[in-house]
Amino acid sequence: MAQNLKLEIFKIAIKKRNSRSKEFLNFKDLFKSIGEEKEEAYLQFISDYRGLFDGKFKTDGKGTKSISTTNDNNFTPRSTQNIIDGEIFGGSIGNLETIYDLNNAIEEKGKIGLDQIASVPFFVKLWTPFDHNSGILMIQSYSDYTVSELFKIVLRKFITGYGFTLVYSPFTPKDIKDQYLKNSHVYEMKIIKDNISRGKRKIINPIFADEKNLKITVTVSGFKHNVTDFWSKLKGQGINKLIGANLEDLDISEQNGYDLKAYYKDEDGHLANVGINKTLDITPTIFLPDEIKSNETHHYDYVKIKKFTDGILNKIKREIGYKN
Repeated sequence: MAQNLKLEIFKIAIKKRNSRSKEFLNFKDLFKSIGEEKEEAYLQFISDYRGLFDGKFKTDGKGTKSISTTNDNNFTPRSTQNIIDGEIFGGSIGNLETIYDLNNAIEEKGKIGLDQIASVPFFVKLWTPFDHNSGILMIQSYSDYTVSELFKIVLRKFITGYGFTLVYSPFTPKDIKDQYLKNSHVYEMKIIKDNISRGKRKIINPIFADEKNLKITVTVSGFKHNVTDFWSKLKGQGINKLIGANLEDLDISEQNGYDLKAYYKDEDGHLANVGINKTLDITPTIFLPDEIKSNETHHYDYVKIKKFTDGILNKIKREIGYKN
């Protein structure tokens, strides 16, 4: 089965390395430290990034994933638009794998050794506006394959070499959130309680009396409610009223702290969850359309994914009030 293409989006910001200031800098400061001319600075940035790998792979601390990039990979700077599109390749490592044809489980075709990697390409997009202190990083992944955390670690270390600190924060565009909420429903609710008193732990069962880290989760499922209607009926009510039962023996009451999470599912089966204090602040997985896949590899088509993510970026610019 072909892998679905996914996209992770992060807001990025920079400040001087070891600076105690809470103020972030415009990305102009970073690129001016690389080269006087903007186009030259972008090209040097890409060259330096490729040089970081020196034709080898960078591996995560657990020894489970590796990434690299070479001159054979696409990297396209568009300095007038403050954009760098590019691709890396990588995958899982650390296991001996045997290769077979799908229609022949008898004849072995080869092995992938412990010091080898079966790699796939990953698309990345950087938006680094010269006149703004907030940029965007997009990292493409697959249903079962992602290297986003390793990529972020390597990129942060790379930026440190220029004397700057790179900061990430997850970001989901408003129109993607709105579309998900419009097409989704609530199917499960969980009430989560920790910091349970010794007396209540003993009531549950004496065996738990001395278990200070005990946590209780009450799950309510088997229903399907419109998101807006669900919260309008539930919010503001007491926790015991929500489920029509007295949960004080579990140390759950209006007076005691607890977490409440609701779980959403859209018409395509894509999942998300929120807490009671941020009922609309969801971060659903962003799935990319099959139309941007390569017919030959089922990976992305580089030109198509560039264009598609440009559209997402333009919406983000409007959302944050950025004007070129």
